[in-house]
Amino acid sequence: MRISINLASQPYQDEGRFYRQWGLALVAMLLLTAFLLTMAVRHRINSQKDWVAARDAEAKLAALHREEAEAQRILAEPQNRGTRDRSQFLNAAILRKSFSWTRLMEDMEKVMPAGLRVVSIAPVLDQHNRFVLKVQVQGERRESAIELLRNMEKSQHFRSAELVDETRNEARGGEGGVKSDIITSYSPAEALEGGE
Repeated sequence: MRISINLASQPYQDEGRFYRQWGLALVAMLLLTAFLLTMAVRHRINSQKDWVAARDAEAKLAALHREEAEAQRILAEPQNRGTRDRSQFLNAAILRKSFSWTRLMEDMEKVMPAGLRVVSIAPVLDQHNRFVLKVQVQGERRESAIELLRNMEKSQHFRSAELVDETRNEARGGEGGVKSDIITSYSPAEALEGGE
């Protein structure tokens, strides 16, 4: 019977294989670390550029606000009030004249559900010189007005559509059904096309 005895004081280890495997792992980790450091430096440089651009934009905006406040102060002086009022009146008149009923009817036609008809439309300007429509519609069912509201919400021309009042009419002479009053902000199509 043969017994193998290892008389060496240290057992045999394949150190070359160990160093090759761990050396490759170490090189891979160093490459990953270098890549991450490069990305971090690039991100920092880009974010610094963005912060500088944001600070510049804020400075320009602050300058414009100061200029606007100075212009408002000058216009508020007693000797300039007539000019200011005339200017505001003329700007509002020009804006009202630019309102296109044809474009409004085309936009309303796209959102109107079947079984609903427009009784009246009154465009007014709000304090920010945006058109607000007061629309009165009539239909046989309330659901038609609700569908109109949903269609307006999906449209790019109508914003913040709100049902403010509704009255149920008894059928007298074919005028029965539900009358609904709707208020919505309106952005004409040509204004949207000009901004694109």
